[in-house]
Amino acid sequence: MAAVDPLSLLREYSSNRRDVVEREEQVFFDNIVFPKTAKTNFRIYSAGKDERDYYTLESLLYLLKHEALSHPLYVQKALSEKIPVVRLPDRRNLLRYLKGELDTATSIDRGAHLELGVPSSGAAVAASIPGKRPSTDFDGPDAKRRIVVDDDGDLSRAGGTLKDAMTKEKIASFKAKRMARKRGGVVKGDEAGLQRPFGGEGGMDVKDIFSKERLARTRTNVLQSSGKTFSNVLTILQAVRTREESEAKKQEVARSQPAGQRKPQQVGYNRYGQEQFKPKHDTEGFKIDTLGSYHGMSLQSVADGQESRHPTPASHRTPQRHTSSGSQPSHQPKRESRTPIIIIPAAATSLITMFNCKDLLQDLKFIRTDEKKRGGARRENEILVQRTRPNPAAGSGATLTVPYRVCDNSNKLTESEWQRVVAVFVQGPAWQFKGWPWLGDDGSPVNIFSRIKGFHLKYDHVKLDANVQKWDVTVLQLNETRRHLDKPTFMQFWEILDKFTAKNMSHLRL
Repeated sequence: MAAVDPLSLLREYSSNRRDVVEREEQVFFDNIVFPKTAKTNFRIYSAGKDERDYYTLESLLYLLKHEALSHPLYVQKALSEKIPVVRLPDRRNLLRYLKGELDTATSIDRGAHLELGVPSSGAAVAASIPGKRPSTDFDGPDAKRRIVVDDDGDLSRAGGTLKDAMTKEKIASFKAKRMARKRGGVVKGDEAGLQRPFGGEGGMDVKDIFSKERLARTRTNVLQSSGKTFSNVLTILQAVRTREESEAKKQEVARSQPAGQRKPQQVGYNRYGQEQFKPKHDTEGFKIDTLGSYHGMSLQSVADGQESRHPTPASHRTPQRHTSSGSQPSHQPKRESRTPIIIIPAAATSLITMFNCKDLLQDLKFIRTDEKKRGGARRENEILVQRTRPNPAAGSGATLTVPYRVCDNSNKLTESEWQRVVAVFVQGPAWQFKGWPWLGDDGSPVNIFSRIKGFHLKYDHVKLDANVQKWDVTVLQLNETRRHLDKPTFMQFWEILDKFTAKNMSHLRL
């Protein structure tokens, strides 16, 4: 019998429908005996993963006997008999494992300490198993006196000895068979005298020895897994190997062919590379110079039938000189942008910053800077705000989208960009305008607000700054809690700015 732990033995007996004998506080598996309190290696389900406890052999036997009962009735009956119950999450898998329907279970702890059974004589067990023949006096030491040989050569129990009933040749053949069995057989534990009592005079306490035993760890059982299989690893490796070998064969065949016999690789469609699908000079019978050009030729020369000239590659072209004949210059001046610019304060205490300017000017909704930072917003150096306004010229209900460039660093603006600045949000201190054009002799920014429309954004309960009171700026007030008032405030901002730009900035794209 290969299985010696109580859980494996119980599974073997249950799946094969063999009888397990319970007597007093012991459980008998033929010639192996376990105490009922012996713990198996099947873990008890618990919410705390650090706790580890195992079911006893008695609780598993009781579950097998009462598996037909519903779980509440089974628990009630087990508690009345003071037997540990099997918990509901473990019940289904445990029963399937014990009946042989599952090969393993996730709750089985392969590394747990196993309580080993003790060998026991089977005579006492056989007497308590129904249907098994009990031992008689024919099995005693005097049985050989009652064995005779019939006329047909069969043995039977009767009076007399073996010498009287058997010939010398028959006895010699039995002796030869017995010696052959001794040489080829394995001595069992009972025959070797390994059975010891559990205690008492002249005996040793086997329980103490078994309690100190530990499961031997080898390179084989350490790698055993209870819930995972790696049967598909070889299949994956074989597929990878097959693919690599096929690719290597293709490369080898391509190298073995001469350069002229190699087939061109199939390329995908390219709208700019149509020459590879048709011959370069395929003009359907017309004499068309596909490489020619009429660039630089007058209309009269083309009408006279002069041939087109081949264009000079870009790397060999020479710059053309300006002539008085009215020919166009070789390059045109760079087109200047007409996008209006709005400058906001760079101070972190300003209500409008690079974090929330798009929400204010485009969505007409105020969101605090700290809320934008907590939301993961990133600061940009420049932001393009798309402002949608009515377009009466296109008809009733038509709209027009105008882009506005917003920045907070005026030191990077060029002279042409300063001509496109249409508005500025002032904070209050005069140092905000340091380095700006159009400053007065005393450094006052009063002249700036005659060229650029100034705005000041503040809460309605905050006192107005003293410098702002002196300057020609429009004050926009926000309520700290009422967000439904934000849209009218910034619609007023766009109305004032539209009137100012229509009067002073007509050269911009508005």
